[in-house]
Amino acid sequence: MVEERESLLKVVFGLSKQLGRVPFPIIVKQSTGFDVIPVNLQDSSDKMLIDNLKGIFRDFLKTSASTRSRYQGDRINEVGRRIEDALVHEMNKQPFTVKKLPKTGYPDIEIFQSSYRITYLEMKTSAVQAKSGFRYFYYTDVFKIKSDARHLLLNIAVTEETPRYWKVDNWILSDLSKLSVKLKTEFNASKDDLMQEKARIISSL
Repeated sequence: MVEERESLLKVVFGLSKQLGRVPFPIIVKQSTGFDVIPVNLQDSSDKMLIDNLKGIFRDFLKTSASTRSRYQGDRINEVGRRIEDALVHEMNKQPFTVKKLPKTGYPDIEIFQSSYRITYLEMKTSAVQAKSGFRYFYYTDVFKIKSDARHLLLNIAVTEETPRYWKVDNWILSDLSKLSVKLKTEFNASKDDLMQEKARIISSL
């Protein structure tokens, strides 16, 4: 049994090197059965979608600057959630329906242009302005994806102007059909696993 596990571990740790960079659409297709549809600006419906989103994000940035709006939060995730709520509110004013998807994990938002045109939108808020090789996007759970769709990512750059108050600096919208990803092998444990009696050495309990 031990030898079998060791053999499997060698395979697991070798997968990342063997796979290298993999197109994101292939990952989605193999894990969900659904296609990632590239954005085509020659298509009138796609152009309408992008034009509407561009208008929302542009006006949001302009309004944030003119009204000196600041988003409160101790951690960047808290700031991101506040900005996301504000943007979803604005997007729902457009000629499509926007729904925040439950729980964490990809994607954050589902946009309905009609019953058969769905777009998934992931929002990422970052205080890192320069290029960085640190993990910024990850894909694990697949239960949220229910349809062939366009997949977009909105990157929002923020700066902590005063302690715990952040201003929005700029944004970039990307088409994830063009993204390639790498596999990161990871093992994890719950708190219950870590607190097992057999692992304890000393305790104040």
